[in-house]
Amino acid sequence: MSTQAPARSWWQRNWKWCLPLAGAGLLAAFALAMFGMFSLLFGLLAHSAPYQHAIERARASTAVVAALGEPIETGFMTQGHLNTTNDEGEANLRVPLEGPRGRASVHVEATRANGLWTYQTLDAVLADGSRIDLREANGNDAGDPPARYRKALPERP
Repeated sequence: MSTQAPARSWWQRNWKWCLPLAGAGLLAAFALAMFGMFSLLFGLLAHSAPYQHAIERARASTAVVAALGEPIETGFMTQGHLNTTNDEGEANLRVPLEGPRGRASVHVEATRANGLWTYQTLDAVLADGSRIDLREANGNDAGDPPARYRKALPERP
């Protein structure tokens, strides 16, 4: 009579490589889900009226263009929050900007009432800490030199 060991199952033969592979697959799925969630959130912020208005103003400002160069691109990590309900809302955003000559960020504080956004703060903050007020029509349309807009402005209440 021969004594033969019972045949091992597929799991008994392959668990040493299957378990780490399954763990890596779960980790990859989790990372992909997080990336998708962040992309969705940043996409929603990027399509909001305060974000679009701020980027439009920054690109149109001769002072910002003089400081950063052209083209001015937005960075990936927009910070802040946006809360809207019907025709009411508030936004507090910090959008990174990059140009060939440097980096900056646009700071937006706005409230929405009756469907209209009002901007309390709309500044480009340069790397050296100076601010350019973007609430004015077009940076320096009045003929003022760009240096006028690069000086540090006092904090608003």
